[in-house]
Amino acid sequence: MTTAVPQHTADLVVVDRALESWRDSGYDLTAAVGEVVDNSIEAKASHIRVRTNPENITGSKSITSIAFADDGVGIPVETLPHVLSMGFSTRYGKRDGMGRFGVGLKLATLSLAQRIDIYTRHEGGDGQIWHASLDLEEIRNLEQTHITAEPVADWPEEHTDLMERPGASASDAGTLVVWSKIDRLTGGGTYKTDLASRFKQLQNFLARAYRKFLDKGVNIELNGRAITLHDPLFLLENPRVKEKLGVDARGEIVEQGTIELDGHTVSVTVTTVPKQLRPKRGQGGSAVAADLHIPDNEGRISFVRQGREINYDQVARMFPSRIEEIDRWLGVEVEFPAALDEYFQVRHVKRGVVPVDKLRDEIRRFVARPINAARKEIRTVWDETAAREAQEKEQHRLAAEAAARVEQTSPKGRAGSTMTESEEATEVDRVARELTAGTGDGDSDGVGGTDGEAAPEVVEKKSKQLRDSLASLPITIVDSTWPGRELLDITHLNAKAIVKVNHGHAFFKEIYDPVRDMASRPAAEVEGSEALRLLRRVEVALDALIMAYAKAENMDREPDQKYADLRSYWGQFAVSYLKEALKDL
Repeated sequence: MTTAVPQHTADLVVVDRALESWRDSGYDLTAAVGEVVDNSIEAKASHIRVRTNPENITGSKSITSIAFADDGVGIPVETLPHVLSMGFSTRYGKRDGMGRFGVGLKLATLSLAQRIDIYTRHEGGDGQIWHASLDLEEIRNLEQTHITAEPVADWPEEHTDLMERPGASASDAGTLVVWSKIDRLTGGGTYKTDLASRFKQLQNFLARAYRKFLDKGVNIELNGRAITLHDPLFLLENPRVKEKLGVDARGEIVEQGTIELDGHTVSVTVTTVPKQLRPKRGQGGSAVAADLHIPDNEGRISFVRQGREINYDQVARMFPSRIEEIDRWLGVEVEFPAALDEYFQVRHVKRGVVPVDKLRDEIRRFVARPINAARKEIRTVWDETAAREAQEKEQHRLAAEAAARVEQTSPKGRAGSTMTESEEATEVDRVARELTAGTGDGDSDGVGGTDGEAAPEVVEKKSKQLRDSLASLPITIVDSTWPGRELLDITHLNAKAIVKVNHGHAFFKEIYDPVRDMASRPAAEVEGSEALRLLRRVEVALDALIMAYAKAENMDREPDQKYADLRSYWGQFAVSYLKEALKDL
């Protein structure tokens, strides 16, 4: 006769305690929101809306809910309850999509909130909206033991507008996810980041992480504001770049190639940001650079999995040498399929990618040459710009200083003689704004302020340069470019003048600039035939310039009465300035 052995059993999971412990699974706000947006994209949504309550986060210490709405295919009713079941995923273990582990949506929610509600209408169904929820507080109080899908009459009233789309019908598919009882998303405190800053980080994350989807027409909104893509490689069209520069400037590919791994392809790209954003040293701290997140690039690598960025950070031993400040002008992207997750040590939170040692070494070898080449090219551009500016300053200075010497014995100019000091300062500031418009750095290729005003400190820097020049020189020449046909623009200031020369004009592009370029080159590099051809062009151009002036006078019915003094003064000061400027050349 055998004696019965007592059976000692236990639940596989103590649900309420397990869910509590899983709240510390490593999700922050950006990673948590990313899980929901990933699901919307997997559901083929073209419009994704995220809204907080309250919507105006500035000054708020907490928010009560976050709603996510999309116009994707929806969730079948038989699947809906399982979506909130830990470990369940229609894509569990698959390697051809964003999801894989079956815990993302649940852990993302619990990291911030105690309750999640899902409302969905499935494509091709009967038009019924179904609802399911998971409430940690109710589970703790034994009020919820299962997840059930139940039919509802309509979307929740407070979120109905999120599900409305232009041209959509009342039966169109879509899904609404609502996080509520949010208790882990607060601002304030000694070391906590305020909510407005955290949601600014979220906005930047959405713009960068989903850039490839935004570029293909997916629309993402955060509190009613459309997200504009940000590509750290500057290869995709970015409206903000065009807004800042006036042109659709793109990054330049230094090298692009692939690494084959277990029958799959890893794509590696190294770029430099557009030249217009980095003409010389010291641009990295400009307002434009900050607005386009260029400082963020310094040493960071963008890892893109299934078209979605999952990590953007510095990774040890990936750059060929120590990270330098110049690296903010580089873009480095490594793109791979989900099938290679183990090689990149992808975690369920889709953050913190670190390639395994052998793969990291191979990527490092791949990017070493283009990174070093890009650093060299950027420094070369800076050196060329510095040399050109020094040359331009010296050439203008020679003529301007000659004019200053002549001025000591010449009759004083009368234009602007009635100006007060305040009026003169206002005019100088106006010119400074024109010269810095659209650049954020004070060294403009534009004039007129049509491309957006630079930061106040940039304008003030240029104003000071102009004031310092006017203090010692009667005429200050500044280089500029604008689309008009004017050769120059003159601002008269109390017997002094600022002359903006238009390098966009054919005379400067075809004659002045080539002459200045040739004059700056070593004699051994100038061929006689080249110099002779340029001299002939100069001769013809001077004749054309003289005739153009005659034609300009001819447009007036009484030129002799209006321009006689102008011709006389022009000739008089031309003789004086030329003799003084050329006597030592």
